[in-house]
Amino acid sequence: MTPILVIDPGHGGIDPGGGSNQLFTEKEKNLQISLYQYSRFQTLNIPVAITRTGDTTLTSDDRATLVRNSGARYCISNHVNAGGGRGAEVIYSIYSSPTFPRLILDDLEAEGMPGRRIFTRTLPNNPSKDYYFMHRETGSVETVIIEYGFADNPLDAEKLDRDWRELAEGVVRSFCEYTNRPYKPPTQTNPGDGGGANVPEWKQEAIDWMFKEGLLTNEDWRHEPDKPLPLWAEAVILKRLYEKLRTP
Repeated sequence: MTPILVIDPGHGGIDPGGGSNQLFTEKEKNLQISLYQYSRFQTLNIPVAITRTGDTTLTSDDRATLVRNSGARYCISNHVNAGGGRGAEVIYSIYSSPTFPRLILDDLEAEGMPGRRIFTRTLPNNPSKDYYFMHRETGSVETVIIEYGFADNPLDAEKLDRDWRELAEGVVRSFCEYTNRPYKPPTQTNPGDGGGANVPEWKQEAIDWMFKEGLLTNEDWRHEPDKPLPLWAEAVILKRLYEKLRTP
């Protein structure tokens, strides 16, 4: 099924991203948020794709090509800011409307992250082109870049580290509102809905680590920590771990 939405976890692989601190690296936080949203959109029956599911290196051209050729109408590119500010920012194309960015910022504010601004930016030498490649090179896809907060601001960093699920969920909610799609919040009665509301934090951190390292890749298991894995899945995990240990 052709996706309606592509989620893009910024950076990855050899590129850790600039929004890093002692609590997290930007590439890890971007992926954590993106995988959560990916799972949630699947639960909400919204056709969705994602540019990376592990710690993968993507060039700017690779990333933009994946989005441009996906057939999707929308793209959410997830990032963490740095540079001495405070609060969330949403950046949109000069050829797009501020409506969706405003909904996103409103929902991030509702989840406790101060809103800093929504804005567009043009190339200095060509005001008819977008500054950011994810706007300029993704064709007709309506792409928004979300900066969830500043990694070098202690208040933002703590909020992102502690409440990243709530912030990620705010974006899920705003997308459903913008595209007029039914929204259902995550519930404790269905831990497989992507919400993870009743999953202890220590369990979720361990599972997220396995996904980050590429040992687990099936999103169906991310929020089912107490469900036994089949023997073949355990064998795959052991094989991947063995290959990692053998790699110099």
